[in-house]
Amino acid sequence: MPETPTAPDIVLAHLDNLPTLPPVVLKLLHVTADPQATATDVVQLLRGDQSLAAKVLSLAGSAALGVGTPAKTLEQAVPLLGFAAVRNIVLAATVFECFSGSPTADRPGSFDRRELWKHALAVACAARRLATGRRGLSVDPEDGFLGGLLHDLGKVTLDAVFPKAYDRIASQADHARGDIADSERAVLGADHTVVGRRLAERWRLPRWLQEVIWLHHIAAEALPASVAVPQVIALVQLADTLAREQRIGYSGNHRFYEHSPRLAERLGLSPEQVAAAVQPLATDVAEHATHLGLDRETSAAVSFKAMGRANVELGHLNAELSTQNRRLAAAARYFQMLVRFEQGLKDWSDPLAVVVAIAGAGAVALQRPRLAAFGFRDNVAAVNLAWAGDAPADCGHLTQRIAPDLAAWRADASTPLDSVVWPAPLAVRALVAPALPPGDSAPLWLVPFFHRCEVAGGLVFGSEADERVRLAEEGVEFRSFLASLGLALGRANAQAAARRLSEDLAETNRRLQQMQAELLRSRTLSMIAEMAAGAGHELNSPLTVISGRAQMLAATLNDPEVRRTLQTISDKAHECSGIVRELMDFARPPSAQFAPVDLVDLLGEVRTEWLRHAGLAPSQVRVEHERGARGTASPDAEAAPRALANREQLATVFRELIGNAHDALGDNGGSIVLRCQAAAESGMLEVVVQDNGCGMAPVVLQRAFDPFYSHRQAGRGRGLGLPRAYRIVEAHGGRIWLESRVDEGTTAHVLLPRAPA
Repeated sequence: MPETPTAPDIVLAHLDNLPTLPPVVLKLLHVTADPQATATDVVQLLRGDQSLAAKVLSLAGSAALGVGTPAKTLEQAVPLLGFAAVRNIVLAATVFECFSGSPTADRPGSFDRRELWKHALAVACAARRLATGRRGLSVDPEDGFLGGLLHDLGKVTLDAVFPKAYDRIASQADHARGDIADSERAVLGADHTVVGRRLAERWRLPRWLQEVIWLHHIAAEALPASVAVPQVIALVQLADTLAREQRIGYSGNHRFYEHSPRLAERLGLSPEQVAAAVQPLATDVAEHATHLGLDRETSAAVSFKAMGRANVELGHLNAELSTQNRRLAAAARYFQMLVRFEQGLKDWSDPLAVVVAIAGAGAVALQRPRLAAFGFRDNVAAVNLAWAGDAPADCGHLTQRIAPDLAAWRADASTPLDSVVWPAPLAVRALVAPALPPGDSAPLWLVPFFHRCEVAGGLVFGSEADERVRLAEEGVEFRSFLASLGLALGRANAQAAARRLSEDLAETNRRLQQMQAELLRSRTLSMIAEMAAGAGHELNSPLTVISGRAQMLAATLNDPEVRRTLQTISDKAHECSGIVRELMDFARPPSAQFAPVDLVDLLGEVRTEWLRHAGLAPSQVRVEHERGARGTASPDAEAAPRALANREQLATVFRELIGNAHDALGDNGGSIVLRCQAAAESGMLEVVVQDNGCGMAPVVLQRAFDPFYSHRQAGRGRGLGLPRAYRIVEAHGGRIWLESRVDEGTTAHVLLPRAPA
């Protein structure tokens, strides 16, 4: 037979190869169902078939039929037995004869048809005794007997038509301890109830008997209203359950959807009535089997076989219970470890903390004295490794970059359908080498866990045994444990990615705000510069007139006091002109030529100038260079960085910054550091002017570059120094900003473009 299920109609078409019922049997079925028929009519039909006549006479004195005095002639036997009993004897003998050519004996370990007939006889005898003991059922005991005898007609039919396939079906049902009808549908596409009904239709058996064969597995409350004999079907269902519970014969159905007490209660049968029907069941089966030529067994032999089958069932049940106990113990262990694992984590646990927790949980769950766990970090070329052991000294963790061979293995890894445990590949062995005890040569096993169909990490441990066999028994529970580990690591990676994203967004917002502030300051300075340029142009002419007229008046007058007053007017006019020139320089810095400037050398010159001008000690102003030595002297000029700038304008910027730093020092004896270094931004150089003076309050720091704003004492500045420095640095394509804390000092940063080599 093909492995794929066959269409039911194709299977049922093979029934045409089976023999039909002999004409005498069909006539006998018609006569026994006719209320006008007489015993003479039945006797005449039986005389036409000596074999059937012998069967009737043989059973005429059977104790199983309740006949005490044997009959010697058909004329005595037919009235003694009754039409229904004669019908049953004839039909049973005919059916046995139709399927007498059983190849069972030639097929070792195959489906045993004789044991199926014994099961059918047990169902028939049980149904007859139950109907006899409970007249309120309104079921003829002989109808119950016939329904029980032929209820599994489809099984023997399938075995006769498809012997090899039915051997496989029976074997599957026995192995799975399930319902043989499920295996029949899986292999052949049709089960024995449908096949038995089709054969009963073909043999023109009574309609009620067809329904019993077809619907005997359906609960009484689920039967359609059109069913003619629901009581007979329910009775056969109870009798079938009793026969299977007593393990008499073989039915192939190991599953009990409902047990006999429940079915008996629905039929109104008491436990005593059921027990009375079950007690003589082995004797009834043995006697009927002998009279029907099935085989010659005593009731003790039938009972012994039933006990043997019960022991086999108990053995299977014990094996299943042992397996279930092992799986339940493993499931409980995994569940406890998952609870402890989840409780040990926090909502914000990072991937490394999760891998450490996985190592501890995995060592206990897998019952390993030492175990390593690793987990990949998403969107980061790194892997976390942790290991756990019996002693605290055996535990540890680290983070390292992913090796190329490990990344290649992860990209190629996939989950085999038949195993969750792999021999550890070389890339994984190299990864977990720091976690292994020295000198341990046991084979390494890898248990990977996944997240979103990608290897998220794994558990690695050493074992001389083949761990695939042990862990395969724990099946679903073990896979669920691994799925939880993968989910936890995936969640931690997602949280870490979200934290990185929020930090990046915060930094981007900070830089954006800073750039917006600088842009606003630049636009403000430009507007003020334009205003200052216009104002300076307009003020220069009146100031020149005032100064000139004051000098002319002073030359014509002889009064010393008046002349001193006019001279003061002239001097102040000149001072205003200086302010105007300063405003003009701020508004429109003079154009300058850019050239490579040795920043360290320029800082050294400005330092020397300030030491001479301010009277500072040499140790109070230091020049540092990242490729030179710290000290008061400039490092080697060839090693110093060069900026593309105007030397004089840069000197103005540095003088302003050093001047502010000197003012911040006051009399506290602090120091100023001038540092030149490569900036983090590519192609730029950074000059840092740092002091440990009084520092600036946040409100002062925020307005430090605003024109005309000065926090110095009155008369000590006009508030254009830092704005002018800002304008110069901006004109150089650079950037300047301040960092300051009160009582800690101020650091000025100046970024300048690097001169081409």
